[in-house]
Amino acid sequence: MDEKQIKELLDKRELWDYILHNELSKKHRGNIASKEVIFLCAVGRLVQNKKPYSFNCLVLSPSSSGKDHLVASVLKLFPRDDIEIFGRISAKALNYLHTIDEEKDYNYDGKIIYLKEIEEEILNNEVMKEFTSGEEEISKVAITRQKGAGVDVKEIRGHPEVFTTTATTIPNEEIRNRFNIIGLDLSAQQTEISFMDDEEEYSEDIKKYLSGLKSYDVKIPKKLFNFIKKSFPKNKIRYRRDFYKLLDFVKAIALFHGNKIADGDDYNRAKDIYMNAFSTCADIPLKDIDNRIVKVLENAEVPLSAKKITDELGGIISIQALYPHLRNLVVKEILDEVSDRIGGYVVNNYILSEEFKDKKPFKLPNYE
Repeated sequence: MDEKQIKELLDKRELWDYILHNELSKKHRGNIASKEVIFLCAVGRLVQNKKPYSFNCLVLSPSSSGKDHLVASVLKLFPRDDIEIFGRISAKALNYLHTIDEEKDYNYDGKIIYLKEIEEEILNNEVMKEFTSGEEEISKVAITRQKGAGVDVKEIRGHPEVFTTTATTIPNEEIRNRFNIIGLDLSAQQTEISFMDDEEEYSEDIKKYLSGLKSYDVKIPKKLFNFIKKSFPKNKIRYRRDFYKLLDFVKAIALFHGNKIADGDDYNRAKDIYMNAFSTCADIPLKDIDNRIVKVLENAEVPLSAKKITDELGGIISIQALYPHLRNLVVKEILDEVSDRIGGYVVNNYILSEEFKDKKPFKLPNYE
């Protein structure tokens, strides 16, 4: 692959597919849909007029499924200076990483922080929330000192994209809103194609092209914007945020092709990747007892009281111990709580939420 071939593929709009199916397979085979989301998010870090939550990635998959190998393989295509990788990092270290008082010229914009096997205290840390939500150029985080010694106020400039993996940490609703939740193919077929003799080195010309991508604002023309706006669902509050994430995906595809104005082809590619990145509460793995509760309600298909759920579980958990699990499942929007008046008493019943049952809630049309 040389510069002339890259330009030819780019002109025919075939370079994206070539990288996805040929280049990236030199180090990780299969998992095409997941790989494409991660690749797009790595490109998307360069879109200046993006939302801070659009290109963060959380790969949630069982141990030994290849999630860290996949993320690392994709990131090896991009400039090493733009990526920081941590096998383990404490909440305290994350708090003090690249603060302005220590590195006054450091800017997180256009950077990726890759955290392997993230733990609960890191994923839900205040700095993580600031990385993935705030839009101010300078962010402030208040850090309580030990033993009542006061508070440190630390400032950071810019917002990195956060890529992370986990087999056990379950993201809460707030974190789900700020990350693309990505699963991996766990089939026997994927296992078979993952067996490789040796990994190959990536094309230096491909890496050069990606390192040469410029960071800038990308505009979506009014006609295309109106088409996306008309096509996008509006029946859930979360779609207010999801809509802008889709726009940012379109911008990332345009930037990859060197364009400052997106077009219908950019949208058509981006909307398919977006749907692969779209997750609902049904995509979040649950603890064994929570899975059992969900199964009971799936079989019942009608609201059940906590007492009835306990009976259906065969007495493996007391009703007192069951209530925290029910509350947690309601918070995660997996269950809905409905009240029923029996005599002079109000009884709370539980039923699977519509979001949980609606695994693929909508489809986006092509732009003709």
